Amino acid sequence: MYNIERIRNDFPALHKMVFFGSAGVGPLPRTAMVAMQRYSKELRVDFATAAWEADPVAEVRNLAAKMINASPEEIVIAPSTSAGINLLAGGIKWKRHDNIVINDLEYPANIFPWLHQAHKHGLEVRIVRSRDGVLPFSELTKAIDRKTRVLAVSHVEFGSGFRNDIPALAEAIHKTGGMICVDAVHSLGVLPVNVQEMGIDVLAAGGYKWLCGPLGSGFAYIREDLAESLDPATIDYKDITADAHDAVWNALVSGEEYAMDEAPLHRGTQRFQPEGVSPIAVKGLSASLSYMLELGSEAIEERITKLVDYLIDRLQSAKIAILSPTAPEKRAGIVTIRVPYNLSKPKEARRLEEKLQNAGIVAHPRGGGLRLSIHFFNTEEEIDLVIDFISKL
Repeated sequence: MYNIERIRNDFPALHKMVFFGSAGVGPLPRTAMVAMQRYSKELRVDFATAAWEADPVAEVRNLAAKMINASPEEIVIAPSTSAGINLLAGGIKWKRHDNIVINDLEYPANIFPWLHQAHKHGLEVRIVRSRDGVLPFSELTKAIDRKTRVLAVSHVEFGSGFRNDIPALAEAIHKTGGMICVDAVHSLGVLPVNVQEMGIDVLAAGGYKWLCGPLGSGFAYIREDLAESLDPATIDYKDITADAHDAVWNALVSGEEYAMDEAPLHRGTQRFQPEGVSPIAVKGLSASLSYMLELGSEAIEERITKLVDYLIDRLQSAKIAILSPTAPEKRAGIVTIRVPYNLSKPKEARRLEEKLQNAGIVAHPRGGGLRLSIHFFNTEEEIDLVIDFISKL
């Protein structure tokens, strides 16, 4: 695949710990750290004109579009997964008797935005129940009908690591006239994602987990023709057309009054670009996405699959119970295991995390067990070490 030692040297954090925490917050590659430091200095120390005129948002739009096979015009930069999902949830023109289908495995980022809209507009929320960390496809499709506006689901669930069949779910919801909103925070950077082939209408992902970007970074995709039917919940002057924006700015510079009787918006997805995203975080995400694209999504998936296969074999040999699906088509990079701690008690969960920390291991209690996040920079030797640690708990 590639030189694993070179890859590991690109991540300073990996010299200090055994890192299985990418599903929480991933480590930054050195290129992203340098890019943010340099850009911050150019902006706020040197006040370099070129830095202020640069457009890191456009950089990330292009890179994100390349990563998921979209158009740059269909990408908006958002600081988190929930921020991206809220762009869609707040923009839908809801109708009486609409319903939303969610499930009990979702992270709150893909739940609370929909509950808020349901309370606000009197919508029905249908919750599909999982079985042993798996969402039965038949139960999800059974919940969908002609009144379902949105099916909200993760590509990979945060706790069990179960991978949903997004193309099949998209086909099912499209047959009834609804749309699918995909939380891809645990699949981007792990699996190849092609929004065109998969039939995804809206996708959102924070950049600070498997994409190895900085905190406060991420992006969302809204299909161009769908965006035309949505009404942005928030607007600032950068969401108006380029001509209108230039006219406002020129008026601000000259001291003249600018037109206050109209605000002609961009067409399509660019109307949804939120103001106030950190240019420093965006610059870091640009470097991280460039790094991931250079490695290649297929090569990354191959590496992670090989490591997860090895982990599952070791766990089974050690007779450690696996709470995640083990079939390759139903998993990605998350493997959650049973540990001898009552994780329903916060003190027990904290005690487990302290033990891990003292052993120099980064992993987190989630989904009723210990969640191990396997990324491309991990090694078989690290897996052996964590198996040895778990066996002694």
